[in-house]
Amino acid sequence: MQPTDPQLTARFQFIDFLLLFKGRLTRAELVSRFGIGEATASRAIAAYIETYPNAMIFHGSRNGYEAAAGFIPAIIHSAENGLRYIASGKIDESYPVETFGPETVDLRPDLNTSLAATITRAIVNQHQVNIEYLSTTSGTKPRIILPHSLFEASSAWYFRAYDYSVSDYRTFKFTRVLSAISLGTPAHLSFTRNKDAAWQRIRYIQLIAHPKSSHPDSHWLDLGMPATGIKELAVSEACLGFVLTDLRVDCSRTGKLNAREYPFKLVNLAELEDVESITIAPGFQHSKE
Repeated sequence: MQPTDPQLTARFQFIDFLLLFKGRLTRAELVSRFGIGEATASRAIAAYIETYPNAMIFHGSRNGYEAAAGFIPAIIHSAENGLRYIASGKIDESYPVETFGPETVDLRPDLNTSLAATITRAIVNQHQVNIEYLSTTSGTKPRIILPHSLFEASSAWYFRAYDYSVSDYRTFKFTRVLSAISLGTPAHLSFTRNKDAAWQRIRYIQLIAHPKSSHPDSHWLDLGMPATGIKELAVSEACLGFVLTDLRVDCSRTGKLNAREYPFKLVNLAELEDVESITIAPGFQHSKE
């Protein structure tokens, strides 16, 4: 039974949320989230355990609480909120106030919360996962992966993982995961985030207002262009193509794309040709093509 006290209800929801998407929690997380004291946080956790006695296991004050095997959340949670929290520590909240904007147009399907949570728990706890994945290149096939990070781009959620079937790191889209089963922690953590060269390597993209733009100064305002007229951004190599797509950057050699659709032009294309993810950027073609 859910508590009637709204403050305790919110703390129950957060505890349940952490057990689902992280697979564990500590008292300090409640202290930070709600601005409460440690004693109050401890009472909230104790009340949750009293209400749901089979939900988690205590591993001592240092390691906190772990979701019990077969944990089933007592509360319905948003997969999007879970992904955003694991990616950036943020949780979307809405308030019953008068609003002045239109309804958001969103063509994305609702993500499967259980599948998303299996991946996020694997990221947090460094677990291998057996997934069935539908790829645009190889169709549906099972893979054993070790996911380590996630990000949002082009109104979709992705994660990076080591794919044992190709012995390399790959980017996967959450909506294309058809099934996911945690295999636990691998014997040797040889394929962690620190070993993902494309994820760790920072590349610099240099943008200018599109040469065909009638009023390039308007685009300078959009990006906060410096006096040089060139905006430089540092991005992970693995995410570079996604960033260029989101910013609608013309990545063709001759600036052939429509300047109204693609208000910025990539200046340093030549030095970024070797980046694997740039192949999805607008207008990009390898110099040999």
